[in-house]
Amino acid sequence: MNEDLVLRARVRLLLNDDWILSGEDALWVYRTLFAVNPRVHAHRLVHALLDAVRSPLVADLPRARLALLEEAATATAWMDNDRDPYRPMLVNAVLHRLTALREQLDGAGQ
Repeated sequence: MNEDLVLRARVRLLLNDDWILSGEDALWVYRTLFAVNPRVHAHRLVHALLDAVRSPLVADLPRARLALLEEAATATAWMDNDRDPYRPMLVNAVLHRLTALREQLDGAGQ
């Protein structure tokens, strides 16, 4: 992993005023930090991915939404049941959206 990119991600996170970074920077920041320490950053990466799925930028791109949801499903596996009481809720949200999108794609023959 590029150390400069990791440092930039950490600085961007430190400059954030909220508990969780959102918006256009969230995805690259949490993906970068997840690669370095997945157990710590999985929860926030899942939130960023779910936000990205709802973005108008991918509204007409079901395959892109599918890829984001599959990445979120993979990230939920790194979340600790004991330390993260919201894990079941996030897993359910990801799986629900993933199943619905797969059914939609199967129905459309894509």
